[in-house]
Amino acid sequence: MIVTLSGITGTGKSFFKNAISEELKFKNLAITTTRPKRENEINGIDKEFVTDEEFNKIVKNKEFAFYFEFLGAKYGYKINKVKLYENQVTEVHYSTIYDFKKNIKNVFSIYIIPKDIERAKVELHKRGLPPQVEQNRLKEIDEHIKEYNSNKDLQKQFDYVFINDYTDKAKKDLLNVIERMC
Repeated sequence: MIVTLSGITGTGKSFFKNAISEELKFKNLAITTTRPKRENEINGIDKEFVTDEEFNKIVKNKEFAFYFEFLGAKYGYKINKVKLYENQVTEVHYSTIYDFKKNIKNVFSIYIIPKDIERAKVELHKRGLPPQVEQNRLKEIDEHIKEYNSNKDLQKQFDYVFINDYTDKAKKDLLNVIERMC
């Protein structure tokens, strides 16, 4: 099974992905991207970082289950990774969930909503992003919330909606939901 985690920036997707990997022994489904690697990311573990040229070669060789562009970078899920018969977890941007579920089978999609939007914005600020990047992400939060709340078809794409109150209990609750699904 592939568990996907979606939600606004700062809602805890990476935190929960790591908890699912560590405590439930799910493998991380690393997306391939041309986005620059962040300081704490490990190539091949968190994401597979490639150049534009390498990405285009993968596209040409039809090695992606699907791919897309987001915020000026390219992203794709390799066919050989999504067809593995093991439990995996990944973060999926809400705008790509349709294509993800259309092209990849055995998916349990979770949409994470922060109990407090302001807390999500604080979590975003803690990342220490360049000011313009942070401003773009804050703007995206508002757009994302508006889109999710108004789009019933988008809401139907998610198998489970989880409210994160940023407590240890929230982590335990989400892990329990996933354990029940396995």
